[in-house]
Amino acid sequence: MSRKIGGSRTRQKSSGEVREAGPAARRTGHVLLLDLPVDSAYQPPSDVVEVDDTVRVLLEIPGVPAASVQVRVLGNRIEITGEKATDFPAGETSFLCLERIFGKFQRAFEVRGSVNLGEVTARMANGILVITIPKVAERRGLERRIPVTAG
Repeated sequence: MSRKIGGSRTRQKSSGEVREAGPAARRTGHVLLLDLPVDSAYQPPSDVVEVDDTVRVLLEIPGVPAASVQVRVLGNRIEITGEKATDFPAGETSFLCLERIFGKFQRAFEVRGSVNLGEVTARMANGILVITIPKVAERRGLERRIPVTAG
């Protein structure tokens, strides 16, 4: 089941295609990403962007080295896990203000549609994890002639 965060809004595109906006379900073209519930205190914010040949999931995880992040594809699900280590000295620390989040994090997305989950890539740059999911050519609507044989 997908988790709903906030209200969902629907926008009408000029081509007649409907886009459902909101963090829980993101539909563009023939691709749908569902934000799955996970048991984690820290869930990095994400954006999902679609271009002609790929869908990109961007997670904001500043201060986390690439070696501390794992991206897995399990069936039609993409899971991202990792840990943001504290950067203050060990021992007794007295905080006047602590707003940053540290610890283990996790995000999970169910991916449906015309994508190739066997070719997913991930790279980290400037605190942003970019997961690239290539799309496959849409096969619906293409004409394929079937020869009719006698007998």
